[in-house]
This record gives sequence, C-alpha cells and structure tokens, in this order.
Amino acid sequence: MGRTPTLAEQAAVRELAALVDGPRKLRWFWRDELEGMQAAARRMGHPLHHPAATYRCYHPSTEWIEHPTEPGMRGRAWRYRQPAAAPR
Repeated sequence: MGRTPTLAEQAAVRELAALVDGPRKLRWFWRDELEGMQAAARRMGHPLHHPAATYRCYHPSTEWIEHPTEPGMRGRAWRYRQPAAAPR
C-alpha cells in the first residue's frame, strides 16, 4: 500500500478551514468536507437554530490563521453568524 500524504502535501491542493468563533470554535476541517457537512444539514431540513445545523452558520472570511499544532500550515478563518431568532 502507498503511504498517506502528509497534511502539508494535502494542503497544497486542498484548503483548510478554521472555525474561529461561535459554538464550534477551534475546529479545523478541509473546506470541501465542511461545505459537504453544511449541504447535508440543508438537505436534512434542519432550521439554523437547531444544533445539527450549527455548521451552516459558518462562512469563509478573507482572513488566514496559523494552525496551532502544525508549523507552517495556515487555514482560512470561517466566522460564525448568529441565526435570526426563530419565529414564535
């Protein structure tokens, strides 16, 4: 079997996403996988205030931050936007 590519090798072709605030702060994902989780929450029909839809409230910014444990690795900062209050 071949060897598994390092994080740095994968980052050369994939973008890292860093959740920098909100209820899921300090979590890191590959951008395509995070966007896949957001799409799945949409397909399931969860409203934004539902815990299963939390990732849908994150949006990419223009800011980049350093990975806390992988030297030389950076990810795009994703910011949490509080959903509007649910109608009563």
